[in-house]
Amino acid sequence: MTDRYFGKVVSVPDEYSVVINKGAEQNVQMGEKFLVVGMGEVIRDPDTGEELEKLEIVRGRVVVEHVQQKIATLKSCHYEESEGVKEIKKVSSRGGLAVLGPQDTVTESIKPGTKHLKALSGAEPGDLVIKL
Repeated sequence: MTDRYFGKVVSVPDEYSVVINKGAEQNVQMGEKFLVVGMGEVIRDPDTGEELEKLEIVRGRVVVEHVQQKIATLKSCHYEESEGVKEIKKVSSRGGLAVLGPQDTVTESIKPGTKHLKALSGAEPGDLVIKL
């Protein structure tokens, strides 16, 4: 493992969490942030054929949630927000006993989107973590 990579994923308890092979003994701290990456294919320069490096496939951003001596549990820290919804209501009262003449009422409201934790994208044992 190069200096770029801090540790390795050893377990994936659920779609939002990973366990890495580093813990208190390696000075992992609560709240530290990491990027989880899988290793893809080797990328070559199309002109020279030179092997550049392996492509890092980003699985997601995580934060340290629990630290043990030799391992740490990291959880996704990226949230997605669904789009808000705009509602327009129009009320008409034409005819009848409208004393002041025809009336139209337009009400506009925006319901904000909901925020939810984003799952990691295909994290698996053997993926690497980069300290942010």
